Amino acid sequence: MSMTYNEAVDYIINVPRFNKYINKDFKANATLLNLMEKLGNPHLKVKSVHVAGTNGKGSTVQFIKNILVEAGCRVGCFVSPHLIKINERISVWESLDDCALDTYITDDDFLQSFNKVMEAVNGLSDNNMTPLTFFEYMFAIAAVYFCDKGLDYCIYETGLGGRLDATNILAPQITVITSIGLDHTKLLGDTVEKIAAEKAGIIKEGIPVVYNTGDKMADEVISQQAVKLNAPEFNVAKGKYIINDFTPYTIDFSCSNSYYIYHNIRINSPGMYQVHNAMTAIEVCSNLPTIGETISEAIIKKACKRFSWQGRMEHLDEYLIIDGAHNLDAIIPFVKSVNSMCGGKKINILFAVADDKNYTDMIEYLCDNLNLDEIYVTSIQSDRRVLAKEVAIIFQNHMNKVLCKPVKTLGITSSQLSDTKVEDNCIYYDNDLRTVFSLAYNSTKEKSGILFCVGSLYLIGNIKEIYMEDYKDD
Repeated sequence: MSMTYNEAVDYIINVPRFNKYINKDFKANATLLNLMEKLGNPHLKVKSVHVAGTNGKGSTVQFIKNILVEAGCRVGCFVSPHLIKINERISVWESLDDCALDTYITDDDFLQSFNKVMEAVNGLSDNNMTPLTFFEYMFAIAAVYFCDKGLDYCIYETGLGGRLDATNILAPQITVITSIGLDHTKLLGDTVEKIAAEKAGIIKEGIPVVYNTGDKMADEVISQQAVKLNAPEFNVAKGKYIINDFTPYTIDFSCSNSYYIYHNIRINSPGMYQVHNAMTAIEVCSNLPTIGETISEAIIKKACKRFSWQGRMEHLDEYLIIDGAHNLDAIIPFVKSVNSMCGGKKINILFAVADDKNYTDMIEYLCDNLNLDEIYVTSIQSDRRVLAKEVAIIFQNHMNKVLCKPVKTLGITSSQLSDTKVEDNCIYYDNDLRTVFSLAYNSTKEKSGILFCVGSLYLIGNIKEIYMEDYKDD
């Protein structure tokens, strides 16, 4: 029976997200390999770039895409998670003038690729067949779509880890490993070295690897794997950079290594961490077989200036910035960016987190390193949520050591928000996101401060949707 687009999305959403980390010896799901073979191996038909890492994967993908498109290539991107609509995970770019919304796979094309995948799935023998996961379905749909489009390059972001990830059946032109930190420790390991080993699992025999982990121990693990596999290695940390100028909306920097010097590159983002992601992308494209030699400084400057990635230090308006920092290693550069851009403005945060994160350390770092005026806590719309009160109490316990800020429950309806006054030095919490966001946003505007929403990409997606529906162009 044929499905509609909405039925197809519902089907995929209800498939288990991941199930392969139970078996640590797993290398590739035989079902996925059989499926891709039945589909004609679309993932091998287009030249690919494979990106893994704890933080910075999505931004690095966008920088690489921009450089390749500016160099005249047609490029597909497979990323995760989506913030609002599942189509955001799959996009095709032919020009940097394209609106992001226009690059996402259309509902019709999504359904067409889904149907091709399902037809192939139904044709597989079910003898001892391991069920496909959500991410494997999405990877197959993306590969089919990209192949049909006849692209020059596809950039695939891993979903979780690297060695065991569905995308690791690719035969890429180059592999990329971004910042590495302690995240998903129950699945990937409880040390940076163990996590680095999982990420290094994407390195292929003789294929160049570019890495910028931010950790010397992780670098050593990756370098050892590269040597073992005779893979040319490029450690971005060996390069140098300086910040020339910084504004609430842009960063200007210059960078150099043994092979090039680029001056006054502008990124249209206030996230200080984006300099590292841009440098990684520059190194990737400079060493990409068949095209690296054609990448000029002019191309790089245009590509970086056109950088945009939703949910990463994204200005929704002058009072509201959303950022998907969802672990301590992402919170640290987030705080650095906030302190660099705010000047004398009041800093408010709206925070929510998933239960598999070390959120106590995240909260401690936020409290110790930001001069927070108002704190708002809510919970994400997921079975992985942490109740707002639990998180608010952690904020209270830590802030009490410094400023004695009390926790207060909202206990009000949406209709009463306009009459609610935000008191100084208070922490507000409620599990209803719309209630908390309305109070936080209106109070911030009234005091001409900046509200930063941070802690979870689930939170960022929900807030962006609420803002676009109810607040944009008010």
